Amino acid sequence: MPLIAQYEDVKAGKQSRNPPSGGTAWRTDFMRPPEGVKDHPMAFLAEGTPHRVIAPHFHEVDQFQVIVKGGGVIGHHPLSINAVHFSRAHTPYGPLTGAEFGVGFLTLRARWDPGAQYLADPDSKQKLLDVEGRKPWQATESPDFSGEAEVNIHAFRQIKDERGLAAYSVKLKPGATMATPDAAQTNGQYLIVVGGSLTYQGKEYHAISIAFTKPHEGSFPIVAGPEGVEALVLHFPRLESATKVVPQANDSKAYRVWQCLLCAFVYDEKAGLPDEGIAPGTRWEDVPDTWSCPDCAAGKADFDMVVVGQSV
Repeated sequence: MPLIAQYEDVKAGKQSRNPPSGGTAWRTDFMRPPEGVKDHPMAFLAEGTPHRVIAPHFHEVDQFQVIVKGGGVIGHHPLSINAVHFSRAHTPYGPLTGAEFGVGFLTLRARWDPGAQYLADPDSKQKLLDVEGRKPWQATESPDFSGEAEVNIHAFRQIKDERGLAAYSVKLKPGATMATPDAAQTNGQYLIVVGGSLTYQGKEYHAISIAFTKPHEGSFPIVAGPEGVEALVLHFPRLESATKVVPQANDSKAYRVWQCLLCAFVYDEKAGLPDEGIAPGTRWEDVPDTWSCPDCAAGKADFDMVVVGQSV
């Protein structure tokens, strides 16, 4: 049977702490694995004081994050309400910086994770580089809640892969029903109510509510409440061995494509990074030494970039 919890029922368990970076952080657990149980979903709301900074780090499992309060940036990417960030296991990202009014985000995992491992720690960084078959990748994308039909569903364009990774935004009018996309070919499905409410087993669940469906449980039945419902459906990729990426050096004078060894961010010399003041055609050697990776914040001097191909 799917697990389901809403903020009103779990908010009493909210805990605070004072992180080393300063300020105050709060955590409210929706789903927490029993002690010693790894094959169990983790879902919690993380909040922090204004301008709180979470340093670049990685996790050992695949992870979704959903912005539900405030805003800020992750790396160089702006965050808006309901934006979804996905990071594969062993993919560094950050820093995550809250805006002047703070940021609140859901962290969603299909199984237990030991916690953040920070790139500032040389041992953690080396541990990351030593992972065999690591295929780092991440994406941030906003949902689409447009449409006036009884049931509206939009698949995210970026958050998807060949192992079942997928994300959907759904919007239902009051009383409308649908089943979520089947979770059978995934490593589990989260349903997050971000607006309105749904009814499940005779109880109304308001935003913010979170449900987790295991692969063998198929689909979750959505019955929209009296004000309708807006929700996100997030599929974890199947746990299969990823093919190791082995970059090849290239001595050609053509424009090159470079990739960060830590997070797999790609820099295309032909395209440049105009939004960051780096003109198209700028060679990697001419990128300013003060530049930092938009996804994991590592600087040019902090890691090697390797040639993975030529720009076409």
